[in-house]
Amino acid sequence: MKVRAFITAVCVLLFSVDGYSSIIDNGDFQRCDFQGWHKDTDGFGDPGSTGDFSINNNAGDCSAVISVDLLEGATAFNANTLFTALDLTVASGGLQLSFDWNFSGFDDGSLLADSFFVSLSNGTGTLFNANGEHGHLIEATSLYQSGAFSALLDPSFYNQTNWTLDFTVQGGFNPTSVSSKLMIDNVLLTSVTTSVPEPSTLIMLLIAMVGVISQQRFNSNRG
Repeated sequence: MKVRAFITAVCVLLFSVDGYSSIIDNGDFQRCDFQGWHKDTDGFGDPGSTGDFSINNNAGDCSAVISVDLLEGATAFNANTLFTALDLTVASGGLQLSFDWNFSGFDDGSLLADSFFVSLSNGTGTLFNANGEHGHLIEATSLYQSGAFSALLDPSFYNQTNWTLDFTVQGGFNPTSVSSKLMIDNVLLTSVTTSVPEPSTLIMLLIAMVGVISQQRFNSNRG
């Protein structure tokens, strides 16, 4: 076994991460409604019964859909945002944020096409990424594709209040910018903790590491 590979394996054993249940209410949308979530259209709040926000119900397996689809009753001129409040209380360990997304539609993908982005917000108008810097969790994109996001939040967020997770679909300004949808599901904010082995286990692992390094040096000297 190469030394680098062995050290990597030891590090995995030394510091393993355990996850606990999600602390986002209805993040998987399995209630098949928007309970625990808030809707905003063009900065004017919940648009009511329109095509801007909907629940995709696939035989009880539900997900949320944010639209700028004028052909199906969406009313947003600028943007639709679906957001939820975050409980960032941390006694120890950290917070892992994850979600699944799918962006689809019939725009042309050009500079002024429909787009979406995902951010953390504290209500000041400034948006942030997982590192606590100005930006987005997912930068604005017009590409129709799907993906899964996962990141450990920077400790600067821990135990702060008034933070939300925002999913925004921005309407485009092309003649063909009439139909795009962002589907989101499995939104999780998970409390994680780092497990450290017992002192005896740690000593044994360190001895093994020293032995492998010594053997590597011995073989090198013989060569």
